[in-house]
Amino acid sequence: MNRSAKKEHLRSSLLEMRREMAFEEVYLLSSRIQKRFMDTSFFKSAGSFSIYSSFQNEVLTDDIFQKAIEQGKEVAFPRVIRRHKQLAFFKVNQLTELTPGSYEILEPEEKEVRVDPESFDLVVVPGTAFDLRGARLGYGKGFYDMALSTLKCPIVALAYDFQVLNETIPIEPHDIKVSAIITEKRVIRL
Repeated sequence: MNRSAKKEHLRSSLLEMRREMAFEEVYLLSSRIQKRFMDTSFFKSAGSFSIYSSFQNEVLTDDIFQKAIEQGKEVAFPRVIRRHKQLAFFKVNQLTELTPGSYEILEPEEKEVRVDPESFDLVVVPGTAFDLRGARLGYGKGFYDMALSTLKCPIVALAYDFQVLNETIPIEPHDIKVSAIITEKRVIRL
């Protein structure tokens, strides 16, 4: 099986496993993951960071957002800018500022305050699968890889433990690795 076929096989099988999760399980595991993440130095030391809006049973992020706002942190969410085929980041003060955008994912409006990703202390990303070297398999569009390619800050993934594979995920030269993976069972620093 070639690299592309292997990635597509991993992507489809793990997305199917995630889709089959009951909401109660998503909520319970997400609560554990969010708590574990908020106990890390990544979260505690970040004054400005980006987080994602969960989609199709991805790990929920609402608790992280609320705690960050309570602590006076600046939080940005990504928005797909289709005409440029890129992600842009916008400051969000309340979750009600997010509306369905590309791929029906909740996103900030373009009229919100745009934030330069170079200013982030941390970027929190979703993914389909991860390996123990920090390789990340997303949806295959490459938006995060392009947006994060020049950043120097830590990139932390939130994932269910079944998404962290012992096998190696095949990566391309442009694929961005994560600095850590937070699951309901462990914190994996890479």
